[in-house]
Amino acid sequence: MKKAVFFDIDGTLWDERMQIPPSAIPAIRELRKNGTYAFLCSGRSRAAICNRRLLDIGFDGVVAACGAHVDCGGEVLYEQLLPDELTSYAISVIKKHHMLAVLEGPRYVYIDREFSDDPYVIYLREELGENVRPIEETGSFEINKFSIDLKGADTEQVIQDLEGKFDLVVHNSWLIESLPREHSKATGIARVCEKLGIAQEDTYAFGDSPNDLDMLGFVSHGIAMGNGTREAKQAAEYVTTDIMDDGIRNGLRHYGLI
Repeated sequence: MKKAVFFDIDGTLWDERMQIPPSAIPAIRELRKNGTYAFLCSGRSRAAICNRRLLDIGFDGVVAACGAHVDCGGEVLYEQLLPDELTSYAISVIKKHHMLAVLEGPRYVYIDREFSDDPYVIYLREELGENVRPIEETGSFEINKFSIDLKGADTEQVIQDLEGKFDLVVHNSWLIESLPREHSKATGIARVCEKLGIAQEDTYAFGDSPNDLDMLGFVSHGIAMGNGTREAKQAAEYVTTDIMDDGIRNGLRHYGLI
């Protein structure tokens, strides 16, 4: 039976400077050569997964936007876009609390013009170029999810305004990811497994952060990075070494996948 390994990107495949550990690249290529599927599985929307250094490692598909977009073998397997009324509501909440946002879709990412000093936003503008559009000048949006920088807003009030309409991933006191209801990395993985006929006991995943918890708990073998959060480590079956201490390679070796 075929096996499949799902890899988070940020904090797992590359660090905050988008540096990929040299050992991870040959390890993933060896994994696939051995007949195991390898998928990216990220909170990033598909538009924001375009870096050639990352994609050229070689993957069988991408679970993006925390399960709201899935492509497999070069074809889109699943796509859940936010309805216009939900997007409009989200923008109204963002404005109400004077927050900054990134609206994330399969083709474009929409960002407030004044949102300019965040390292991730700077990266998106440089990497995506014309595929980054200003929220203020866009009439309609094609998005799977959105992320907000609270900018000192009352976290509890923001959550109260959003929950019930969105599933929320609270990363910390300033960052919240908002997803379509009943979507997560786990639901995206389930769709891949159904498509490819992969059994539950043959699923593995690497992650490090709050939006990986469902994924780490869903697969048969959840692997947390040594640099991951306490919650990620608690959700995992195994904790590998830090990202730059050959965490991917060591985790794959632990399970005999390479």
